[in-house]
This record gives sequence, structure tokens and C-alpha cells, in this order.
Amino acid sequence: MQTKPLDIELIKQHIEHQDINNVWLFDSLDSTNAWLLKNGFCGDVCLAEQQTAGRGRRGRIWHSPQQGNLYLSLKYCFNEMPKHYGLLSLLVGVVIAKCLQKEGLQGHGLKWPNDILWQGKKLGGVLLESKGNLKEIVIGIGLNVAMQEQKEIDQPWISLNQVLGCEVDRNRLVGRLLSALLTRLQHFSELNFDEFVQEWSTWNLLENQLITVLENNRKVTGRFAGIDQQGLLKLCTDNGNIQKFSAADVSIRAMN
Repeated sequence: MQTKPLDIELIKQHIEHQDINNVWLFDSLDSTNAWLLKNGFCGDVCLAEQQTAGRGRRGRIWHSPQQGNLYLSLKYCFNEMPKHYGLLSLLVGVVIAKCLQKEGLQGHGLKWPNDILWQGKKLGGVLLESKGNLKEIVIGIGLNVAMQEQKEIDQPWISLNQVLGCEVDRNRLVGRLLSALLTRLQHFSELNFDEFVQEWSTWNLLENQLITVLENNRKVTGRFAGIDQQGLLKLCTDNGNIQKFSAADVSIRAMN
């Protein structure tokens, strides 16, 4: 299946928002996040058909071959630090999940803090990065759209085209993602924590699940007990104590 290339003009036709500044599109780039951190202004968008040094959370490699996937970054600047800044990655995940639902996807969900999964297989992820000033944030989104066999990937994965059985219009998907994301970012400072947790929980794949948290060389097993107001994971251990973990500190494995 021949994947249609990304096209800035076609993308702009699907953007229903005025806060976009420049849209930069590269055939190949080390990292869309890294490029925006170095060169981007508020409201700039960076896309690439291939990343040669794509990054995931905790320094992991994000395999980014030139196969018609989505490597997208947006630089957004808050006027003031939002009260619930730590929930930003989770909010981005919700936006992605809802946009994929509009594309016809079903059976997908979010694994705290930043993975988009379909029936246990990784479909995409989110990476937030800043350079000094936390009010200026680069939001990176990677989605397997037309991914083909990749022996380098050491975990179960799936592509959007595989699940849907057809070619997804990436230009439309980018436009929809940016429009929905910017709308939510514009109102992020007004976010109601209880309402957001209810919304996020409908996509949360760890709800009431027994999980193991890997923190450095330490393993902690317990039942997922939600998130706090800054997005920290709450784990209820066997003795009934609640422990909290940040996304920067841990990896999570579901227990079978």
C-alpha cells in the first residue's frame, strides 16, 4: 500500500484553529522535538517523514523509519504556569485517543503516563520536553500509522492502517490532532481535576489493575489506585499503603 506523503497545504485545510504559527515539514530529521527546542517559536509545528534519532521517555529510542508514520511536535507557550501542569501528558493522550476514535478506531486506550495501546500493542506515545522555561513546552507525538516489520522493536506493536484495514489520511489526522490539542491547551489553566480524571479514566488501561512499578533497581507491586492532582501514579500495596511515583522515575508492567 503506497502511503501518500505529508503536505503542509493539505494539513492546513484540516486545521480549525488560529494559534498555529509555522508548519515545518522535513523529509528526514534527527528529532522533531529537538528541532523545535532549538529553532521553534510559540505555535510552531514540526513534522518529519523520518527521524534518525527519535526519542521516547527515559531516553529510550523511538524507532522512526520512513514508512508513512506520524512524527509530530508542537511548541506551546503558556502565559502562566497552569495549576495542573503535571497532567499535561495525560491530557495529550486523551486528545489523541479521541481523535483516533473519530478515525474509526475502537479498542484502544492509554497506559500511564504516555502510551497509546490497542489490545496490548503499542500504537503511539507522547513525549514532553522543555529547555529551561517550563512555560514553553514542546509536545511530541509519535504514531504508528503505516509501520511495517521492524526487528529492532522489542515490544508488541501495531499500526493504525493494520487495525483499520485501510490507509489513514495522515494530513487530515495531523490537522484534527492539532485543532483538538490547541483547543484543550487554550483552556488548560481552567481544567477541573475531578472532571478530567473522569474523562481520562474512560481511556485508562490500568484501572484497578495489579501492576509492578520498576524504579531504578526496585520493584513495587500493588494495585493501580489512580493519579493525584499533578499526574503522579498512586499505587496501593498489599499492606494498604499508597505510594506515589512520577513518570520520570518508573516503568510499569501489568501483571498477568
